[in-house]
Amino acid sequence: MTQAEQIAALRKELYKEKDQIQFFMKRQQEWTQFIESINPTIEVLGKKIKTLQNDLHLKNQELTNVLQSLSNGLIVTDLQARVVTFNRAAVAITGIDKESAMGQKINELLKKPILPEELDEDAFDMISDDYHQQFVFTRADNSEIIIDSSTTLMESDANEKQGIIINLIDITQLRKLEEEAERKNRLTAMGEISMQVAHEIRNPLGSIELFLSMMKMDTAEDSSEMELIDHITSATRSMNHIISNLLEYTKPRPVVLERLDVHSLLNQFVDFARFSALQQEIDVVVEMNATRSEIRGNRELLKQVFHNLFVNACQAMPEGGKLHISTENRIEDDPVILERFNNNFILKNRPLELVEVSFKDTGKGMTDEVKKKLFDPFFTTREQGTGLGMSIAHKTMASHGGTILVESGLNKGTKIALLFSQFKAD
Repeated sequence: MTQAEQIAALRKELYKEKDQIQFFMKRQQEWTQFIESINPTIEVLGKKIKTLQNDLHLKNQELTNVLQSLSNGLIVTDLQARVVTFNRAAVAITGIDKESAMGQKINELLKKPILPEELDEDAFDMISDDYHQQFVFTRADNSEIIIDSSTTLMESDANEKQGIIINLIDITQLRKLEEEAERKNRLTAMGEISMQVAHEIRNPLGSIELFLSMMKMDTAEDSSEMELIDHITSATRSMNHIISNLLEYTKPRPVVLERLDVHSLLNQFVDFARFSALQQEIDVVVEMNATRSEIRGNRELLKQVFHNLFVNACQAMPEGGKLHISTENRIEDDPVILERFNNNFILKNRPLELVEVSFKDTGKGMTDEVKKKLFDPFFTTREQGTGLGMSIAHKTMASHGGTILVESGLNKGTKIALLFSQFKAD
């Protein structure tokens, strides 16, 4: 190819590239104009998307706040029973922190069969019908509570399964109040029957005592017959004492309360009790920690309560031990305990200033079953017991506007706490 031909070919290529450059520049100009034309639309859509995102965030935050503020424990799991929501009330009820709960299988987390192990269609059908149960739950601090759980299936508008909602309610206090009310009703009925029986027994008992007195006058002092009469007389007196306690328990009568210092009353009692405890190899330790120890009470009735608690503690330590008697001031906010004081206080469910007197022994303790029946009349675990001592103590504390708390475990000793409202001048 000649030089002229080469120059002509090169010029042709240059013209071709120039045409392409002009084509692309024109296209670029058209795209620039197009982008400039849709920019306002993009900006409007961007603002709308941002508004929708903000609205969605607010709705999610609002829903989260509602879920977190619920007084009931709310747990949501996915369809594999893994926790995806765990609100503050669930944390408070179970004692499990949210971080530990998230992603865990609910049955493994609570160590209870909250959901069926196999989540198949039959299980989902059962859950959709409100799967309901009650169980005892042990918290991390080893305290036990009673939980009522109800479980429902979460579905979309198109009936697609989305998750499982579990609602938890701590009904421990409610159960205690129900048991207290049931016990009071039972004691009222038993008291009415007992009073009638006691009166019926006391009449022939009086006749027996009269006949024994007549027989004594005609019997020699050193005879075997007199020995038998003395045994019968002793047994009769014991029966009369039981009936007197029973009538004391059942008959309603006003209790005269006066201002007294519980420390002074306890010191008098301890001086009397220490000698008896020493004979049984029981060490009595006294700690008067209450700085405000004045209450309204009946001196003689409270001495009887102290005596009953002392006797029970000694009998729980047949081989000796330690009896710790103490006082302290106590601010009480437990609704179950406050409920027992509501008849004497206008302001309900408000923390109360109380004086606590406790008797704590190192004896054999009690089972849960014995604790439930401790204040029932005629209930006793001793062959020679009447089963009235603790019933009378409970009634006496009620007449003082106070209450009794019991802490005990088998082979762990027993603590009986008497709670009085502090004396306040009118």
